[in-house]
Amino acid sequence: MYWYLYSLVTLTCMIQGSDAGSPVDSNLYIDSLLTTLVPLHARSLGLENVSLPNCAFKVPSTAVTNRDVSVELHGGRLLGLVTPGLARRGQCSAPGWLGMNITVGCYVSLDNAHLSYAGSAKGDSLLNTNRSIVLQAAPFSANALLEVTSTPGGVPRVRTWALQPFTFAVGTSPKLSLNTPRQATFDKEASKCAYASLSNVLLVAYREALERAVSATRLPLP
Repeated sequence: MYWYLYSLVTLTCMIQGSDAGSPVDSNLYIDSLLTTLVPLHARSLGLENVSLPNCAFKVPSTAVTNRDVSVELHGGRLLGLVTPGLARRGQCSAPGWLGMNITVGCYVSLDNAHLSYAGSAKGDSLLNTNRSIVLQAAPFSANALLEVTSTPGGVPRVRTWALQPFTFAVGTSPKLSLNTPRQATFDKEASKCAYASLSNVLLVAYREALERAVSATRLPLP
């Protein structure tokens, strides 16, 4: 009799365990959000082609043979948030309990975002001419942490949407006449402009797209 009860309890636990939520369930949930609902809401919020604020900075002279370089960036555009869109990076956590709430966590790659600016640079050569440039900036190995939570059967909400530290790959056309230290300064300052613009869009408007998307999709169960 005791053996029968023990076997029955063990079998019941095995059946329940086989139905438990796994990282695969979370992966499917996040993938569905990022490929369908989030782009839909992002497009409705005007995030397919985003206008960016102007930015200006200087690259200081490092010797008597070069000048300060004055850089102005304008006409900035941000693409990639809708098409091809952001994507999951790696495995999500299995659905789990956080207090009384079900919670799923996942890293989202930002690498499909792309920023471009028209602009000008003056002082990169001894002629001190004002040169028109096009600047391209793309996040490199960039991630954001996304956590979605809800009470059992409740409406999900975004618990966490946090950018992780990252850098940009920066390039200009035509290439400026800068030595290695000054090129590094240029890239750093241009990256600051790009980061400020991208983070503002991601943490405000794109988060709103996430909120709208998750509220319409129930979380997988633990």
